[in-house]
Amino acid sequence: MNIKRLSIREVINNIGLKSIIASAFVFLLTVAATCAGGIQLYRSTKESIHLQGRVNAVESAKEFDNYLLVRKNTVMLAGHVVDEMIREGKPNEEILEYLTAESLSIKKSIDMDYTGLYGWINNEYLDGVGWVPDEDYVPTERPWYTETIADKSEVTFVKPYLDEQTETVLTTMAEKLSDGVSVIALDITLSYIQDITEEIAEHTYGSYGMVLDKSGQVIAHSDRSEIGKNYLEENGTLGAVLADKLYNTDKDEFELKFGNERYIVFVEKIEGDWQSVSLINTQVFYSPLKIILLLSGLFSLLEAIVFITVFYNQSEKNIAIATAKEAESASRAKSQFLSQMSHEIRTPINAIIGLDSIALRDESISPRTRNELEKISSSAKHLLSIINDILDISRIESGHMELKEEAFSMKEFLDQISIIVGGQCEDKGLEFICNTDAFLEKYYVGDSLKLKQAMINILGNSVKFTNAPGKITFTVERATSDNDTETLRFRMKDTGIGMDKEFIPKLFDAFSQEDTGNTSRYGGSGLGMAITKSIVDMMGGKIEVESEKGVGSTFTVTIPLRKATAGEYLSAETKKDVNENISLAGCHLLIAEDQEINAEVLIDLLELEDMSSEWAENGKQAVEIFNESEAGHFDAILMDMRMPVMDGLSAAREIRKLDHPDAKKIPIIALTANAFEEDVKQCLDAGMDAHLSKPVNIDLLKEKLSLMLEPENKE
Repeated sequence: MNIKRLSIREVINNIGLKSIIASAFVFLLTVAATCAGGIQLYRSTKESIHLQGRVNAVESAKEFDNYLLVRKNTVMLAGHVVDEMIREGKPNEEILEYLTAESLSIKKSIDMDYTGLYGWINNEYLDGVGWVPDEDYVPTERPWYTETIADKSEVTFVKPYLDEQTETVLTTMAEKLSDGVSVIALDITLSYIQDITEEIAEHTYGSYGMVLDKSGQVIAHSDRSEIGKNYLEENGTLGAVLADKLYNTDKDEFELKFGNERYIVFVEKIEGDWQSVSLINTQVFYSPLKIILLLSGLFSLLEAIVFITVFYNQSEKNIAIATAKEAESASRAKSQFLSQMSHEIRTPINAIIGLDSIALRDESISPRTRNELEKISSSAKHLLSIINDILDISRIESGHMELKEEAFSMKEFLDQISIIVGGQCEDKGLEFICNTDAFLEKYYVGDSLKLKQAMINILGNSVKFTNAPGKITFTVERATSDNDTETLRFRMKDTGIGMDKEFIPKLFDAFSQEDTGNTSRYGGSGLGMAITKSIVDMMGGKIEVESEKGVGSTFTVTIPLRKATAGEYLSAETKKDVNENISLAGCHLLIAEDQEINAEVLIDLLELEDMSSEWAENGKQAVEIFNESEAGHFDAILMDMRMPVMDGLSAAREIRKLDHPDAKKIPIIALTANAFEEDVKQCLDAGMDAHLSKPVNIDLLKEKLSLMLEPENKE
């Protein structure tokens, strides 16, 4: 059979030129559409990998840091107390009693996994849970002691180890005390961190989560069989390749190849010089992508067009759904994190400020000790103000932050700044100079706390980026003045590392860093200057910056402030005198507080004001004590919100419903670490009369009580 070969001309004549051109056009259109869809699919997949990896790394690191920081603060607080007891010459029997009581309190109120406080103190091993070591146990030869003595960190994270019986990783946080030989320690389990790393693998297909200590040892891993391995000591494994890249780069994101597999690695530094690592296997995502693209090329012309159309529509829909879910999840996580951190941070700060306030009332302390305690007080109160703004950063971002209009003393304002910044400069070997205009008013009207925060943010940066020997100059002068208002000029000049002029316009952007290496070298979140700019703008002022690399920087802030009237001046002075002279001697209060150390601090503060109190460990006990008391026995109730058995809100409602003669009228003041606006509303809705946030401000508490009571009848 002979087959006749057709020429191109014959083919065209038989099929038709128009049909060939139309078919060719549809074919080319299909190819183009397929390629475009492939490119878009690749980009979407890549963006999804990076987004999920970064979310895994950042969110898990936040959880880890929160978990570790609470325990670190516990060690630091216990170390401070024991250090003070040693300096006072307290016998080891009293120190052991404190360790035992504190261990019980921690285990009861914070974490059942705590093993208790212990340490080598005054050449003797003391254990808060009563454990007696074997005769061959030499505390000073144990890693928790030797590593802490050799370490210069504030709190030492002892090298973790795997308990073979419980298959749980344990570590020790320890602090060297001021005598140079005593050490206080706390063992903790890392099961919570292990649970988080396993959740990463469960929620993200093809991903691994892990935590490595500074020696390269795996202390948590999505694959439990990897726990305890030291990747720096391995060869030819994925862990070895990862460690080689991880410990030889400062990048927080990089690609890694092992065999035929490719990974994207996301890294976040956490407490203890540990590293939280998230790996995503890109092959898991890209392999299905290759198959999809291959099948797409085999579709018919019409099917290809339909497929691309559906793909684009579906992709946009999926992106919108994913974006909405991520935004909702991020919002929930942020609210939960802020609420938890508000409570966790305020609790130890309450103890710090309360103990500091009590110590300052001791007239027998030396001038040097008083000066140091005053610096602690100023720094702690400023830290609290910063925490308040950071915890409520969403308010700033949404423009809902409000400014107070109160008369304040310019001298006290400048003195507080000088104490904080001067102390920082002294610690770093810098010279601090504060120049003030002799014509400044004594009192101005405005939000002194926010203005002080803005000044300290800028001066704090100057201290941070200036090396010794260097100089920080803070100049305050009157720029313009009229009958009611003065424009003040605050100039802050340093001899630090300076900035390139190209970076200055970006300086006030959130999370802005000229050199990303400065984050690890100097620290900081990158929010300080953005918050400062927001405050200055709201006050109707402006910031100007001059800087030269290697020479230094000058920040000039001009702020209009209304001069206090004679009445406002007198009111501020009177309020100051009233706060100093308010007497509630003889008042008897009921304290509902589950944290023993917070209750002890509050009881001591009240006793210093000649007030007596009774303590209830939870809301249920507070209701019972009040109900069994005689009429007029208690003058007021101080109620914590978050307590076991029965919380403060439920307790307030129960008290208001009692048949007790004082149930409806006794003042109930919320005294709590829950400081958000919704917390205030919940307290008032529950029948409380006022809300005060921790740390306890005894002057503010006295002011609230004086408005509700008649102290002259209690003397």
